[in-house]
Amino acid sequence: MLRKIGIHRKDPQSSEQGESDDDGLVRRPQNAPRATSEPSNALLDKLSEHTGAHGSHQRKTSNADSSYPAEEATDLSTTTLLDARTFDQLGLHLVHHVQAAVCDIVFVHGLGGSAMRTWSWKRDTAQFWPAWLGDDEQLHKTRVFTFGYNSDFKGSGTNLNITDFAKDLLLHLLTFSRGDSEPIGGRPIIFVAHSMGGLVVKKAYIIGKHDPQFSGIIAQVYGMLFLATPHRGSQYAKVLNNILATLPMGPPPKAYVASLDAQSEALQDINEQFRTIFRPLRSHTTSIHIDNPVSYVSSILGVYDAAEKELNVHRSHVLEGTCQWITRRRDLRVWIEGLSNPQTSNVFWLVGLPATGKTILSSVVIDHLQFLGKSCQYNFFSSGHRSKRTAAYCLRSIATQLAIANAEFRARLLALHEKTGVTFNSQNQVFKAIWEKIFEGIIIKMNFQQPLYWILDGIDECDQQSLLVTHLTKMQPMSPIGVFFASRPVKIPPLPYRHASPTTLFLAENDTYDDIHAYVHRSVESFLPDNKHIQVDVIKQILDKASGSFLWVRLVLETLEHNWHTEDDIRRVLTEMPQGMENLYGRMLTEVENQSPRLRAIAERILTWVACAWRPLSISELAIALQPDFTGFIRLEETVVDICGHFVSVHNSKVSIIHMTAREFLLKKIIEDSPFIDSREAHTHIAERCLRHLSSDKWRRVFKQFQHPFDRSKRDKRQNRLLLAENSHPFLGYATCHWAFHLSKAHVSSQALGETLQEFFNGYCLSWIEAIALSQNLRYLTRSAQYLKAYVKRMSRTKGSGPFDSPVSLTFLPAQLAGVFKSWANDFIRVVGKFGLNLVQCPSSIHTLIPPFCPRRSMIGETFITNRERALAVSGLPHDGWNDCLARVSVGEDLTASRVLATDTCFLVLVRSEGSIFVWYADTCESARVIQHQEYVNLMALDDTQKMVATAGTQTYRIWDISTGDEVHHIPRTGHALTVAIAFGKASDFLVGLDDCSVTTYDLNTMAQKSVFQPRNPLTLVQNCPKTMVFSPDNNKVAMAWRGKPPVVWELSADPSEPPQHPQKSSTTISTDALSGPETLQWSPDGDTLLILCQNTVVVEWRLYDEEQIEHSHIQPREMAVSQDQNFLLTSDHAGTMSVWMFPRLSLIYRLANENEFIRNLTFSPDGQRFYDIRGSVCNVWEPDALIRADEETLEDQSSVGDFSMATEPVIRSDESSQCQITALAIDSTDRYFSVGRDDGTVVIQEALNGERIRKVYSHSNTSAVIILVWSASGRYMVSGDESGRIIAKRLEVKEEAKWAVFAVIDIILSESVQQFLFSHNEKLLLISTATSDHVWSMKTKKEICSRRWGLRQSRRWIAHPLKPSLLIWLDPKEVHTYTWSKLEPSDPPQNPAEVPQVLTPGHPSTNKVVQWIALTENKQHIVFETLPSTGHISTRSSSGLHLELLSTSDLGRQHPHTLASNCMADLAGRVKRLIGTYQDTIVFLDYDFWICTWRIESVVLDVKRHFFLPRDWLNSETLQMTILNRHGTFFCPKHGDVAIVRNGLRL
Repeated sequence: MLRKIGIHRKDPQSSEQGESDDDGLVRRPQNAPRATSEPSNALLDKLSEHTGAHGSHQRKTSNADSSYPAEEATDLSTTTLLDARTFDQLGLHLVHHVQAAVCDIVFVHGLGGSAMRTWSWKRDTAQFWPAWLGDDEQLHKTRVFTFGYNSDFKGSGTNLNITDFAKDLLLHLLTFSRGDSEPIGGRPIIFVAHSMGGLVVKKAYIIGKHDPQFSGIIAQVYGMLFLATPHRGSQYAKVLNNILATLPMGPPPKAYVASLDAQSEALQDINEQFRTIFRPLRSHTTSIHIDNPVSYVSSILGVYDAAEKELNVHRSHVLEGTCQWITRRRDLRVWIEGLSNPQTSNVFWLVGLPATGKTILSSVVIDHLQFLGKSCQYNFFSSGHRSKRTAAYCLRSIATQLAIANAEFRARLLALHEKTGVTFNSQNQVFKAIWEKIFEGIIIKMNFQQPLYWILDGIDECDQQSLLVTHLTKMQPMSPIGVFFASRPVKIPPLPYRHASPTTLFLAENDTYDDIHAYVHRSVESFLPDNKHIQVDVIKQILDKASGSFLWVRLVLETLEHNWHTEDDIRRVLTEMPQGMENLYGRMLTEVENQSPRLRAIAERILTWVACAWRPLSISELAIALQPDFTGFIRLEETVVDICGHFVSVHNSKVSIIHMTAREFLLKKIIEDSPFIDSREAHTHIAERCLRHLSSDKWRRVFKQFQHPFDRSKRDKRQNRLLLAENSHPFLGYATCHWAFHLSKAHVSSQALGETLQEFFNGYCLSWIEAIALSQNLRYLTRSAQYLKAYVKRMSRTKGSGPFDSPVSLTFLPAQLAGVFKSWANDFIRVVGKFGLNLVQCPSSIHTLIPPFCPRRSMIGETFITNRERALAVSGLPHDGWNDCLARVSVGEDLTASRVLATDTCFLVLVRSEGSIFVWYADTCESARVIQHQEYVNLMALDDTQKMVATAGTQTYRIWDISTGDEVHHIPRTGHALTVAIAFGKASDFLVGLDDCSVTTYDLNTMAQKSVFQPRNPLTLVQNCPKTMVFSPDNNKVAMAWRGKPPVVWELSADPSEPPQHPQKSSTTISTDALSGPETLQWSPDGDTLLILCQNTVVVEWRLYDEEQIEHSHIQPREMAVSQDQNFLLTSDHAGTMSVWMFPRLSLIYRLANENEFIRNLTFSPDGQRFYDIRGSVCNVWEPDALIRADEETLEDQSSVGDFSMATEPVIRSDESSQCQITALAIDSTDRYFSVGRDDGTVVIQEALNGERIRKVYSHSNTSAVIILVWSASGRYMVSGDESGRIIAKRLEVKEEAKWAVFAVIDIILSESVQQFLFSHNEKLLLISTATSDHVWSMKTKKEICSRRWGLRQSRRWIAHPLKPSLLIWLDPKEVHTYTWSKLEPSDPPQNPAEVPQVLTPGHPSTNKVVQWIALTENKQHIVFETLPSTGHISTRSSSGLHLELLSTSDLGRQHPHTLASNCMADLAGRVKRLIGTYQDTIVFLDYDFWICTWRIESVVLDVKRHFFLPRDWLNSETLQMTILNRHGTFFCPKHGDVAIVRNGLRL
């Protein structure tokens, strides 16, 4: 079979603005790594075998050499490559030559391509990457050729077809000749073909197969790599030829283009002939990765637009020879050269009025730094693109540029990503996380060998200006970093760690006068070249009015360009042109308003979109946005420029406002006049237009084209498929991502908008969610929900204004409508939380798979759950809404958890007595690993990067790598003082606080003690050890508290030689003051505030720098935690009720009510959208939608910010995690009932249709949980076992429908708990199996009839013999035996005593594994079982080390039935997360993406079918191991004290 080998791009998820090269290839930029081929070793080995000793076989042809004269092939190897950059020639070119080559690789370009530019980064032949293959360690023994043919459809060349190109290729291969190189055909050949080139290669192969003179070459064809080859043709081929035919004086239609049509006979002939002759080729599938650091770094940081793209736009506005004055200024030169001097300011601040050229000057500084060879990164805060105005985007952009330029930083960034899996894209662009992990965690600690320079233009446009400036000016990097700010006049902060103030340059008119003069002179000279007198006069008048404003000058010159025909025209323009931007904008607006009514209407609509859009629209997007009111534009780009009065510019087909001040002018109210663009009206129109665009049935059909099966191996390489859809539907992306932003700013009184929104939600919102899932960025969904909530909030405050007072067509009144919209917003947030991972994998699942798992009373449930007979149906769970508990995990029944910490990727629970840290994955709440300190551990702490955790034991301090569980550092403890606090300090410091009030700093690089901080006479303040001690987040301060004394804060001296300063003490008035009984201290994340929890449950907020202390007596907590963004305070009281309070007023926003639960510890996740609590052995994970707050961007207009901060009604819920949990589950055979065992010892029968409780059957002790429960096949018997080893069996008799009489059968206590119950076929006997013994009981006599005691733990499971009712089967990981029910003896004793099953010893190989699960298929042909590594815990099941096997029941009749006859299914086991059961002749399992899958026994491993997935809050390791599938295909899964019942899932 011909090997089809594809090159897979390592490109990231494309952004909304992402672009790709013409021919679809990922290009390597300058200094990028070489191409790598994963299977190169195997490939070259096979090539060597094929050619013998280094390809010594000669080409076998008959008379080829005499038929065609040999021609010299162009050599483009390294000696002549520079010349080839300007000559992209036709024909065959040798680009890499090597003696004794293993094979020949021939590159063939596609339609519109060329021999070199197609294979060059950005079509720059200096970056011709096939030549790099010669540098590759594994591919350097290959000769590399590139073939060029005339496929330029825009040219007027000879009209050839694919056959002509194929013959030309064969001819060049045949006649290749070079003195020092062997002919082609003596060694294997691999073709790498792009686009139409693949068809050329296929046709050449067909021709060569049938032509004797080429057969020698074709015989050596070893493989073909097809890149984007249109094997089935393209629908655009005919369109292209039609365009060529209609162009005046254009090129003629091309025959080879016609061959690409999907209906082309030539194409069909190629495919049919190729299919019949390609079979002799050996099949070998592989992939080559072009390792492009730009795309890989972009995928991690989420920055897809090259920063240089925007820089080039600003560069284009710089007139040659202008603006260089700033590079000659002494203060700038001192800033550039003096960064290493602490006396020199590292901050340069350029300040100027609007439109005075600050951005142009910033670009000049960037160019100057790059000219000097400096490492320079930059960011332009774009007022027209809201995403690029964020501080988080600025950090990501700087990090992206630095990673591309610096290999060491790139390696560290990639290592961080590989180790933690963390990414920093627009879905999780929290400023704090990016700063701590990338900047503090890597950049600030790195030695870059040279200073770094960061240029930030328009810092006043940043959404978090103060936050960003503070962090950049406070940082203390190892390598000097200079920061250049450019802004309007703002308050400039001092530099905390330098003696100098920021260097400041205030732009004055005389600074830019010469630049403006040169610009005006050049422009006037260009359109008035012949009249020097008028030139001088025009220049003088413009300069007199310019006032240093480049923008004013530019707009005046643009006006003059169209009014220069007479001197009177020029004088009139100059006379009427007002001075100052405000007056100029007024004149421009008058021109717009004086147009004809229709042109004015079009201009107003265009300006509405340009001024209010989230980002600049493209021309094609704008054309659709203007529909249906304005259509049929001939040249919309020219129309925009002509009718919008210079307010709008078009660059690279993007329409944007001319300047931020122009937007402000159009939107603001001028004295008594209303603004030209009413912001509310504008956003109302835009929101309605976006919603109507999305409200169409066509989108579901469109999206089907972009669905593809999910491949786990390519999880990080998924691309933005919404971007692909936008190629043919330009406005789709904007409407999908930003309608809710406009809604949040729209009129709440618009009836038309309300009706449109209702129509959208009720009929089309699922398609919208599918579109977002195609984009791979679910943050758009949660952000839209928040914008919707902001709209609802304003709607609920609106009283008696607008059409909503007397609705005509609305279904609900305004108050009801607001509640409905808020419920939709909550649903969108929940969809991301519960189904996010699966939704991204399978976007279409939103239509059929997700709605059934939503609560019936949710908006999605009420609107989209269907009652069709064969549709997926979920029942058994409460209908009243979403559950906030995401998961409930346990460290073990006999252990007590003491503390919990959380990172982005996992959460950690400390068990002090065991010295163990249990680690769970944050996304799935699955167990990851257990870190064993092997001492009593009283403290643990995370580092800033969240990659390491420190533990403080009784003898040692240890640092662990969280991702691997490996120990990184080990520090022995010294002295007898107890450890009361630990923390990671700056750089490699590790801080330890002891109960003698000292703080010891260790250097983790040397493991040596670095310094000791001893407060001055601490015992004069108190007479005992501190009760608590905590370090501030920046580790510059330490707070201590003693019983009966107020807390004290010390500054930790950076210089150990300096004496400790006097502490800062909290004030107290009398001995009974709250502060005299501090229990807990908690720093705010910024380190400016200390929260003090006192004995009387009063919380005191101590603002250190304000010397202010505020008491909050209404909170009354026992435990508390602060979110990292400092928005929330989480508390638990003495009854176990948890509450979330919002700063600064600490107003209640969320409460989980409880009655009697002891919560030991709690914490927030880093993003503040989840919290964890510790109760006994259990850690609960909570994710309430109340924590999903606004983005960094303001959700409402500035005018309503004050109202928006008003307290909202808190959400009060009951704590469902405290109800009795299900610990065992059994099903009957009729699909009508099931029974559950609970942790309170009860056994209950429930309805299988809806989960309703029918009756309690019986009960164990209320202190022992039921751990195993079995219901016999006939339904007559039920047997259960609890933790204490008690076994209860009952006989059930049905008296009437859903009513049973219950009779006692067995009630005994064994010395150990039960592993397995098994009934005989006639249910007269019951096998009770423990780890070390087996017992058979008679259900009739209620007595034990036989037993076997094995002495040691066994790894077997039992199953009734499917063919012989009197026998049962022992199956362990090594052997199979048959035993009799009556005596538990082997049914066929072996002749050889050595064959008798031996009691397994601990050293026996089988003791390393256990048979954990066993089942018989419905047709009784196979026994399926799984083995797992033994953990020593009876009920523990995990996927690690899972081994899946089949045993054919026909093998049980052999002479030696104890001989194992199984087929190992290792490949299938690699997909299995957890086995569920068997269904008909299939194995049912949960895969690693939590899909319920089936595999038909004895089919190929790839024949796995996915049916449905489980919501994330079902993914609890304890409940998943109880999941059951009955013979009708109904799936049962315990969840928070209920049982979820899924029907028809296996029919999907």
